[in-house]
Amino acid sequence: MTDTNAALPYANPTKNCDLIMKGGITSGVVFPHAICELAKTYRFHSIGGTSAGAIGAVMAAAAEYRRSTSTDPVERNAGFERVNAMPDVLAARLPTFFQPSQETKPLFSIGMAAIRAKGSKVWAVLLQTLRSFAKEVIIGAIPGLLIALLSRSIEGALLGLVLLLIGVLGMLVYALYRAVTTVLPSNDFGLCSGLTQPGETEPGFTDWIAAEIEAVAGRSGGDPLTIGDLTKAEIRVASVTTDLSSRRPYELPFATRVHCFRKSEFELLFPPSIMNYLLRVSSKREATGKGIPSDFYDLPPSEELPVAVIARMSLSFPGLIRAVPLYRRDLSLVPTDDSKEPVPVRCLFSDGGITSNFPIHLFDSLLPSRPTFGISLASYDPRRHSRRVFMPNTFQEGEEEDDITPVLPVSGLSGFVASILSTARNWQDTLQSQLHGYSERIVEIRLDDSKEGGLNLDMEKKTVSYLSELGKEAGTTVISNFSFNEHRWRRAITALPTLAQSLKRMQERFDAEGGPVGTAGSLEPGAFAYETILSSYTPTGFVDLSGERREALRTFAEKAAAAGHSAGAPATDPVTRQKANLRIAASMETSARAPSAPPPPPAPNG
Repeated sequence: MTDTNAALPYANPTKNCDLIMKGGITSGVVFPHAICELAKTYRFHSIGGTSAGAIGAVMAAAAEYRRSTSTDPVERNAGFERVNAMPDVLAARLPTFFQPSQETKPLFSIGMAAIRAKGSKVWAVLLQTLRSFAKEVIIGAIPGLLIALLSRSIEGALLGLVLLLIGVLGMLVYALYRAVTTVLPSNDFGLCSGLTQPGETEPGFTDWIAAEIEAVAGRSGGDPLTIGDLTKAEIRVASVTTDLSSRRPYELPFATRVHCFRKSEFELLFPPSIMNYLLRVSSKREATGKGIPSDFYDLPPSEELPVAVIARMSLSFPGLIRAVPLYRRDLSLVPTDDSKEPVPVRCLFSDGGITSNFPIHLFDSLLPSRPTFGISLASYDPRRHSRRVFMPNTFQEGEEEDDITPVLPVSGLSGFVASILSTARNWQDTLQSQLHGYSERIVEIRLDDSKEGGLNLDMEKKTVSYLSELGKEAGTTVISNFSFNEHRWRRAITALPTLAQSLKRMQERFDAEGGPVGTAGSLEPGAFAYETILSSYTPTGFVDLSGERREALRTFAEKAAAAGHSAGAPATDPVTRQKANLRIAASMETSARAPSAPPPPPAPNG
């Protein structure tokens, strides 16, 4: 048995877990070995991630699908074996994954020059700008050059040289301005679509992802792996995407069917294997109204959505990777034609990391029945860190009560803007990850931002290999350090006092019957007690709620209030100095708000 386990280490896991991976573009090279170390012990039920973490999630899901749907030990092992070999593939192909179009190549080359520069980035960018816009430089130089050459005086020659410099500078400014304000927006604010470009011999990252998912899953020649295929194998995959047009995130796969796509636009983003399937399973929308394109298709139900689409919609780093356009009806717009039918409005979906780069809340429950591990990414700072991979391995290391968030300097305008953006998108994930009941299940991999991960698109092979080994260390660290009972204990001492406090406050509001205004049991004048609200109040909205349903809500509320009545000290007393809230928050799965009920009559003088 030992020999079999050594030869087929992924065939027979003994435990169950969920897994979340943080986004980070090329930082994702750390995930394959981390996934595989965990897969030796754990079966993955739910797997999620954002941006590059979404790629890790779909690959882990594909490997788990192969393991779960096969009885042959060799076949059960094969998917994770392929994932384990990915760092070698990434080391060889990573620089070729990001392929700009002919139109966006000048800007891409300038950006790569800044990334690759060993010395002054300014000179590197300037020289590459001259190369990228050589035609414009020549056009701008011609008038001044002719004047300088044809002039018979020193003054005329100097004037020609001045005009040459002005012409070159003017054409460069124009070319850059046009590239940024016209070319980039016309490519949905991304230099790379993800597809293999003409003349390239290696696949673009979307082509590679789509093909690799099928290879890892052990499928070939048929339909692409879908969410429904995973569901049948009792596997869930989830990610986050950001709808910039609606100013909100969505959890993927979509919970509702309100979006459609255009064939002509999706063909620029997804390979034929995905497009042929989508066009076959998606319903075509009839063009209604003047000027409505004729190639609209409803996005298929989530069960029929290819897993590759999930990864691509979450991986759309602004400026580098083209955003994904979808359409939905905006019911707030007044129809402009006689059909009175709201027309589909274009929505740009960008990187999930904009709104939640480490969605540790996915798959979470108040009291977990299995662990949800998190693989986080952070910047390595030798002044603070003695280890590249960190996970609390003693009670004391995870018990720190003071604010352990590092204090980072804010210097210069660019640093100020970067700090604003980073704080806005990461603060919730950061604080959530530090809570007891969360922190001890998260392993952190620390990277040198100057040369590792992130936008370092052409990392050397030895760097990729080193980062993949950090991923392996992260996986083994989780296996050796994590205690599920200790995790459940810490979750209990965080969750239960917080729940007790919420129930206590609810009981006070539920039992309020109209004491003097300003006292603990007071209600606003004219307000009904919740007993009345739930039993006999006549509402203006949601009027179809059945009496049976209202009675069930009333009974539950009474029992919850009774629990709150008994939830006094010490149950409500916090065990730690950390603070947590139990509140109602909109889910990323929520759809656009339905039309409101008719408003009540205006108040006097209102």
